[in-house]
Amino acid sequence: MANVLLYARVSTDEQAEKGSSIPFQKDRLHQYCELTGYNVVKYYAEDFSAKSFDNRPEWNKILILLKANKGLVSKILVLRWDRFSRNAPEAYQMIKTLIKLGVEINAIEQPIDFKIPEQKMLLSFYLTIPEIENDRRSMNTSNGMRKNMKQGRYLGIAPIGFKNSKDASDRPLLTHNSETAPLVKKAFELFATGIYQIEVLRKELYKMGLKISRNQFWLLLRNPIYCGKLRIKAYGDEPEEIVLGIHEPIITEELFYEVQDVLAGKKKITTKHARIKDEYPMRGFMVCSKCGKNLTGSSSKGNGGTYYYYHCTKGCNERFKSNDLHENFFKWLSDISFKSEVGALYLAVIEDVFKTNEGDRDAEIKKLEAKLTEETKFMDDAARSLVKGDLDKFAYNRMKENNAMICANYKSRILELKSTDSGFKEYVKYNISLMSNLNYYYSTASLDNKQKMLGLMFPEKLVFVNNEFQTVKESELLTLLCNAGKGFSDSKNEKSSKNAAPSYVVTALGFKPKTFSSVVRCSIQLSYAAIQPVLGIYALIRAANIGA
Repeated sequence: MANVLLYARVSTDEQAEKGSSIPFQKDRLHQYCELTGYNVVKYYAEDFSAKSFDNRPEWNKILILLKANKGLVSKILVLRWDRFSRNAPEAYQMIKTLIKLGVEINAIEQPIDFKIPEQKMLLSFYLTIPEIENDRRSMNTSNGMRKNMKQGRYLGIAPIGFKNSKDASDRPLLTHNSETAPLVKKAFELFATGIYQIEVLRKELYKMGLKISRNQFWLLLRNPIYCGKLRIKAYGDEPEEIVLGIHEPIITEELFYEVQDVLAGKKKITTKHARIKDEYPMRGFMVCSKCGKNLTGSSSKGNGGTYYYYHCTKGCNERFKSNDLHENFFKWLSDISFKSEVGALYLAVIEDVFKTNEGDRDAEIKKLEAKLTEETKFMDDAARSLVKGDLDKFAYNRMKENNAMICANYKSRILELKSTDSGFKEYVKYNISLMSNLNYYYSTASLDNKQKMLGLMFPEKLVFVNNEFQTVKESELLTLLCNAGKGFSDSKNEKSSKNAAPSYVVTALGFKPKTFSSVVRCSIQLSYAAIQPVLGIYALIRAANIGA
């Protein structure tokens, strides 16, 4: 009487198939052994795919048993060959492994006599047919999924910010996740400002509840699904394409492409985050006056305490006590802050600048709107060519995606120009308090927000020489702040603080506007580009409630 092992297997999609269930296979195998007189040593069953033997725990137990107990059994019986494998090359390799262990594998409903060479052709047929069925099923599934995705329907596990739902026809539909969708939107909005490094922003949002890894966050910012589109990967001869989804977007196309510009380096990230600690908030923004390398921070112990320093690592002996440097920096911020009368005049002059440039702004808006209309007409013509058969579908999709990006950029620019006036009222008109109290807002900010303010105010870094701060590169904004206040001294003999005259910033003659016209000329120097740090700092303060 031969000893045998019985093996039954199903995969999840075969559970409901007639004649494939585990109980059915078990009954048939035991009935066969009773009729043939085989002694069943052990029975194994599992619910795993037949594409590979590696991911089948019960089959691996069989191999362990056979290797540890050679001669224990002479056969392994399965119901049909597709229960053994749906991968012909792997099946042949496993049959060879079993032969080396002195064990024969066979199927009771599709028996093979291995003593007859011609029977190998029949075995090839039995092993190949399941593989062909598997490939056909996979192809049909893939084609069905691609067809649905081309219609704008997302299939699969919902991305962060969405949840899997059903529409009125009980078909898959993405809907917003009330908990994570607002955080995803916030992620795009904050990153588009250009004042965040990806990892810094991810950590902040993680604390708020957006539990996401570094790689996942990078992919999230690249995924067009959040602006209502689906990316369909290339398949066979079909290239990758992006189609309009049927789900409700979390963000606008304009915001999505703004973020892509930041990721592509077209929009500079102004905040320069170094490794920051409470003791060294200015690390990453200070450079050595001798070699130009970044100053780092370190501490030393002595006289019963710990002392903190900024210093150069290149052997230049540049070294400052952090407390002294911070104290001088607070004084400097106080000196470059607006006086109230300068602030009022600054506001009046900037209003005049905005009004003067309003005509140019309107002309630019009209020009952009004309380009937007032209792009829309271009795609209408392309759509007609597609219908007529004069244009390839994939070429049309590539043109459509490129056109969508161009149009989104035009719309974003138009919106930016149209909101210039309201942006002025929201920020510039109400930031006199900020510009009059820079040292207060900086001192009361969190460590992270200190870094953001430093990045916005001093994108080219600072040098500290002879107890004076200097900027590495001339700053138009600081030129205005330092010079405009000099014409409003309380006394003709008043001397400004030594910290208020950074030699790299002010003009060589120390321009001192003392009349309205001279202040106007000074203020007119403040271009739209120079205004951006002011707007950015104020937006940061409003968002973070710094100093509140």
